[in-house]
Amino acid sequence: MNLNPLIERVANFTIGHPDERDCWMKAVAITGILEVGDAVSVAAVERWLSRAIETQRSSGNFSYGDTVQGVGAGHIQSFTPLASLTAGIGYPLLRRYQQTREASYLEAAGRQIEALMNAPRTSEGGIWARGEGPELWVDFTYIMCPFLALYGKLTNEQKYLDEAFKQYRLHVEHLVDPRKHLARHAWCETPDYYPQSTFWSRGNGWLICASVDLLDIAPEHPGAALVKSTCAAALDAIAPYQDASGYFCHVIDNPRSNLEASGTLMFAYATARAVELELVSASMIPQAVKALRAVAGAVEPSGKVPGVAVPPGGPGVPFDWTLFGQGFFLLAASALSAHFTA
Repeated sequence: MNLNPLIERVANFTIGHPDERDCWMKAVAITGILEVGDAVSVAAVERWLSRAIETQRSSGNFSYGDTVQGVGAGHIQSFTPLASLTAGIGYPLLRRYQQTREASYLEAAGRQIEALMNAPRTSEGGIWARGEGPELWVDFTYIMCPFLALYGKLTNEQKYLDEAFKQYRLHVEHLVDPRKHLARHAWCETPDYYPQSTFWSRGNGWLICASVDLLDIAPEHPGAALVKSTCAAALDAIAPYQDASGYFCHVIDNPRSNLEASGTLMFAYATARAVELELVSASMIPQAVKALRAVAGAVEPSGKVPGVAVPPGGPGVPFDWTLFGQGFFLLAASALSAHFTA
């Protein structure tokens, strides 16, 4: 199996489907294409970024996802997006800023940062996942924290770096089971309960991917020690649940649940990066390669990556393809390219 044709097909399918409904799902696709794409693909996603800036709202929130959405699947019956969600596209915007030094990118990111800092919070300062809060979701470790950290690094403003690690810590304290070292999806402060408490693979994928990206941006931060220990423990806890096929099940510890592509790809990406960061042993690389190989074998001729549990995730949702699934395929393929052999 040769990864290069697959990468090209997945990238081409991705840029051919510029869904404007949810910018957070598009964000991972942009990040993946900026990592591996050719000039044509990068130019395409740069147009997506320009569109996000053009449609940035007076509130500072980016573009197309900033509306009330009816969901009606899984445990989420409604979802009112806040700055925590629209912040997702800020991270690839800043990555492109690093490549181009286009001032308008940093200015737009600054407006979104301020909206995020002013978003509703729990009593401890955790930024709500949705307007129906007060709730913390594990997804937002990835959607918010690398963006906050990278903005702080690029602007030399420590408060944003501190906020990134604070949000990570608060989400870990409420969502990671101290015995199993796995993350639950969502915690509600009032009333105090877990509206979705299973250990599902993509939920844990958000956590480990946020961890390696945070450590890549600011390994020197005092909060990095918690990120390192959390990531290493989560990867060690996730790894034994890998199915013989190479996939992980949608609910990690339920072998009767479906095999799920996005969580499998997130494990592959985060494991490869964690080995580079010396968080886990290189002996885990074969598992990461097996995970990527399993999903790669299912990629359709069009470049579509199937088998992704669609948002809001968790048990009971249908499976299809998503832009973030496409993006994590590209990121995993890039991270494992040196280890992937035919």
